Formats: sequence, structure tokens, C-alpha cells
Amino acid sequence: MWAPLSLKALYLYDNKLSGSLSKQSLCGLKDLQLLDLSFNEFGGTLPQCLGNLTSLTFLHLSENQLTGYLPSFWPPKLQYLDLSHNHLDGIFSVNYSSLEVIGLSGNKITFENGWIPSFQLRALIMQDCGLESIPEFLFHQFKLEVLDLSHNKLKGRFPYWLLQNNGGLEILDLKNNSFNGQLEIGTNMLPSIQYLNLAANHFEGDLLFSAGDDCKLIALDLSHNNFSGEVPERLLSNCISLSYLRLSHNNFHGQIALFNLTRIADLELHDNQFEGTLSSLFTNFSHQSYGPEVLHLSNNRLHGEIPHWMSNFTGLGYLNLRHNFFQGQISCQLLSTGIEYLDLSYNSFSGLLPSCSNENSLRQINLQGNRFSGSIPEAWVNISTLNLLDVSDNELSGTIFNKSGENLSGLRVLLLRGNHFNGFIPNWLCQLNNVSLLDLSRNSFSGSIPHCLYNLSFGGEGEGHPYDPPFSDILFAWGIGYGGSSKTLLDNTDIFYGEIDEESEFVTKYRADTYKNKALNYMSGLDLSNNNLTGEIPYELGALCQIHALNLSHNQLIGSIPRSFANLSQIESLDLSYNILSGQIPVELINLNFLEAFSVAHNNLSGRIPDMKGQFSTFESKSYEGNPFLCGTQVRRKCHDDNDEPSPSQMESPQEASGKWYEIDREIFLASFSVTFIMFFLSVIIILYVNPYWQQKLIYHTRQHLFSCYYFLYDNLVKLFV
Repeated sequence: MWAPLSLKALYLYDNKLSGSLSKQSLCGLKDLQLLDLSFNEFGGTLPQCLGNLTSLTFLHLSENQLTGYLPSFWPPKLQYLDLSHNHLDGIFSVNYSSLEVIGLSGNKITFENGWIPSFQLRALIMQDCGLESIPEFLFHQFKLEVLDLSHNKLKGRFPYWLLQNNGGLEILDLKNNSFNGQLEIGTNMLPSIQYLNLAANHFEGDLLFSAGDDCKLIALDLSHNNFSGEVPERLLSNCISLSYLRLSHNNFHGQIALFNLTRIADLELHDNQFEGTLSSLFTNFSHQSYGPEVLHLSNNRLHGEIPHWMSNFTGLGYLNLRHNFFQGQISCQLLSTGIEYLDLSYNSFSGLLPSCSNENSLRQINLQGNRFSGSIPEAWVNISTLNLLDVSDNELSGTIFNKSGENLSGLRVLLLRGNHFNGFIPNWLCQLNNVSLLDLSRNSFSGSIPHCLYNLSFGGEGEGHPYDPPFSDILFAWGIGYGGSSKTLLDNTDIFYGEIDEESEFVTKYRADTYKNKALNYMSGLDLSNNNLTGEIPYELGALCQIHALNLSHNQLIGSIPRSFANLSQIESLDLSYNILSGQIPVELINLNFLEAFSVAHNNLSGRIPDMKGQFSTFESKSYEGNPFLCGTQVRRKCHDDNDEPSPSQMESPQEASGKWYEIDREIFLASFSVTFIMFFLSVIIILYVNPYWQQKLIYHTRQHLFSCYYFLYDNLVKLFV
């Protein structure tokens, strides 16, 4: 391959290029200063001739499939070197004074003990390199601004010498290691530190943080550790520039007040044991027109009401108060702040749902497990951006608004379970073309199942663009970009990112499972159980070939099981129990290869149960109980022949099929009763005629009872009229 010798910059990143790095193509580019081949599929080893590129200062080869050992010679003017996420081995030996940035994440590269390099790094990124100890050469690095040793096997106490010698450190990331003991952080030793990330380690004990008056921290992430005790007050009062504070998934307790942290943009304190109210948390925020963009306080012990002045937080995009002890009502002003994600589930909120919305922002609303009453506001039908609405397990009632569902065409999850809704299931639900989870169970819906439900995709063709799913694990992400020689930092580090913690419950396979974030993109199901639905199961439901769970149990459905259910090729859970279904179980269902939970118990089904083939070999007798006319080895009732058709004695008459199997024929009952009574009466007469002694005894006792009745009535009548 020929290339111009005067080429100075070559950008080929993210093009799915493959093959090996050609010596002829690269090593002749003497004037090349910048080479970026990242995010491709290059394999093979690094060519030894890279050292011939004497003008090269920027080399980015991350996210490829390079293997083998590191070459011995490198470009002498190299400033930026990123080999992250390949399969490289060996000992790092580059020792040029110009080198400022090194990225080696995802490789098995080490440093020699006692090695003292000539360079002064500004950034070292070594995630998931299998390190068991901190490289000793860091002791001689005094200009580090970015240090990431995450996802390694580092052990022992926290290395205090790193903090004491690196006065210019800006980012420290040692997450996913095995440090033990207490961690003492002093910003007096780190006068310029701005970004500190120690997330996902095993730190424990109290957080000893001695922040000075000149604290320059912008972001602090100590999440996913085992810290305990209270959060130091000096951290929350002296670090006035702090914008990102993440202390989630620890064992912190007590009250916390942000004091002077009026610039906070991302506050994540979830999964701790914090107490207090929102008013005490935001001590100096009541008169501000701005506040955090991300507020995640779930799984704590917070209580009280949502302050009215929080509606002034016009930038608030994510609010999660899940699993606390909050109460009171939701105001319209809160929903009008431009909020996108609202999770108030499992608290004690009450009252009516606010009849207002911001049509252009709300994406997810989760109010499960509260005490809201009334009906769903019709204004919510106009929220065109909504993709999740969960109001299950409240005290809502009435009918579902009878409006067009066109504005909710992007809705993916609709959960109304466990309320007091009644009336017919509205046909406008069939317009929710992209819905994947629809749960109307444990209500009082009546009427028939809408035939048009087959229009719903349930994870099929209507799921939208595969690269833009509605549910994600990350709310936002940002890293440190490369800014040239004057500010050389790593690209694509994504050191801080906002996590979405959105989850919804859906009953499948006889248990309530929680589907969280990305999992909501792949789960699909329809639950209409525990209502008062009547009529036959629509044959068209067999067109839901992408659905994973279908529950129609505990209704009053009649007719047969549609043979079209054999087309539910992805079904994993099918529950038709506790209805009045009749006829046979379609033998075609044995072709449902993913079916793990199946129940037709307590119906009027008859005939032979499908053969124990495929998934049907795993279902026990409880899947068929309450159907006395079913036969087969599963219920230990022998069928009268080897054919799939039941014998005449097993067949129900049309009259029996429309009623209960235990109903009694009136004519047969009267005839049998009359014959039995006559036979009993004649037997008594014959016995008395044959035996005179018993005859005399019967006459004596009869006379005695007649006299007793006579005198009883006579005495009582005299008392009444005298």
C-alpha cells in the first residue's frame, strides 16, 4: 500500500478496519506527527519499526485486537501514547522526556521495580491491567493530573505517599481494588486536585477528610465502598466549587447538609442510611433559582415533604427518591421544571395526581407503592416524550381516560397493576405501537379482551432504532479530552458519568421480577390477570410472536385455548389458570421451545394432555389441576385409548361445556329420589306387618306424642287468651 511521505496527520478511527499494521504503510511516514487508528479491528503485533517515526508525537491505538509484546523502540518525540483495550503483554520501557500521557488499560503490561523514568507524566491510565501493586516509578512523578489504576488487584492500605508527593494531582481513580482500612484524604497535600474518583473499592471505616479553605474539588466519587460514619462537615462547607458528589452504596448515616455547595449539579447519595428532610439537606437553597441537575437519594431514611421551592430548580432533570419515607402531595410546579426522570416509588405520597405536565420533557414516571387516589389525569395523555409510566400499587380508581393514544406512541412500559380501575379495557391502548410491558392486573376491568391488542409490538418491529434504545444505564458521561501540547490529557476516559437507576416490577413465571435500566429494552409481557374479563380469548393474540410473558389468569374467560398460541415462539411464561376454558389443550404448544412456566389449572379442559416432549416434559401436575376431565401421565389419569381424541365418556356434552362439571341433572335427581323414598316407605310397612310387637310399640309412642302435643298447645293457647 502506497502512502505519501509528507503526510503529517492520519485519522482512521472507528472505521471497522481489520488486518495487521503494515510495516510498508506506516514505517515510511517520516513526517507523520499524529496517528489515530483507535476503535478498529486491527490484529497482530506492533511493528518494531515504529521507532523510525521520528516526528510522531501522538499515537492512539486503543480498542483494537493487537497482541504480543511491546516493541523495544518507540518514536523519540512521543508525547501521547494510548494502547488501551488490546491484548498486549510485556514490560513498559519507553523512556523519553517528552512523554506526558500513557494509556495502557485492559492489557497485561507492567513496570520494572526500581525503574526511574526521565519523563514527568500528566496522565496515567491503567484500568484492568492485573496490577497487584502500585508501580514504584509513580513515587518520582510530581506533575500527575490524571491517575487511573481502577479494575486491578491492588492490596494493602491506601498508599499515602501518592498523596504526599503529587502536589499537582487532579484526578485519582483507584476503583475496583482491594484496599483495606481507613482512608484519610487531605486536600492540603493536594492543593490543585479537582477530580477525585475512588469508586468501587473496598475502603472502609470513617471518611477522614481534612479539606482546607482553598479546596478546589469539582468532582468527588467515593461510591461503591464500605465507608461508614457521618460525612465530614468540612467537605461540605469548604469545597464550594464541588459540582459532582457521589457517596452512594456505602454505609454512611446521620443527617447531611450541603451548606455552601450551591454549585452542586450531580448529587448521588443513594443506598446509604442518611436521615433528615430535603429542607435540611439543601440548607442554603431555598432562595436559589437553580439546583442540582441529578438528585438521587433512593434507599435511605429520609422523610418529610418535597419543599415547594424545589420547583425553582429549573435544571433538575433526574429526581429519584425511591424507598424512603416521604409523604404529602406532588405539585404541578415540580413537573414543570423540565424534569425528565421522576421516581417517587415506595414512599407514602397521597392525594390526587397533578393534572399538569411538561409535554416536552418527561420521559419516565414511577409512582409505584404510594397512596395516590383519584384517576389518571387526562393531561398525561399529551406527554409525547413519555416512555415509562408506572402507577401500580396505589389507590387509583375509575375508568382509564377515553382519549386517543397517538401522543403516547413512544410509550414502552405502562404498569397500572394493583389499583381499583374498572370498566372496559379501552381500545386506544392498541395505538401504543411500541409498548413492550403492559400490566393491567389486579383491578376490576370487565368486558372482553380487545381483539386489536395484536397491533402491539411487544418488543417486535416497533422497538425503534437499535442504537437509540429508550432505556439506558447511563444518564450522561464526560471525560478529559486531548487539547494539544499545552494541555495534554487523555481522550475517552469517561471518568465521571451519571447512572440511571430506573426499575419496574413485572410478574412472570409466578414471581415478581425487577427489570432495571437496559433490561427494560429486552423484556416484553402482557398481564390482564385478576380482573373480571369475560368472553373468549381472541385468536389474534397468537400474532404476538415476540412476547415473553402472557398472563390471563383469574378471570371468567370461556371457550377454547386458541391454537394460534403455537405462534408465540418467544413465550417463556403462559398462565391461563382460574378461568372457565373448555376443550383440549392444543398439541401444537409443545413446539414452544422457550416456555418455562405454563398453567391451565382450574378450568373445564378435557382430553389428553400434550405429550411430555420439549418443555412440556418439565411441567408438573399442578399446571393441570382442577380439570377433572384431563387425562395423561401428568395427572395420573389413564386415557381410554392411545389417540389424541378423548373417549365419549370423557367428552362433555354441550350443556356441560357451558356450565360447571359438577352440575346435577334435575330429572334424574327427582326420579332417583322418588324411587328411593317409595322403597324406604314399603320396607317400613312390611317390617311392621311381620312383627306385631314393633307394631304395638309404634302405636303406643305415636299416641304418647299426640297427647303431648295436644296438651302443650292447649296450655299455651289458654295462657294467651285468658
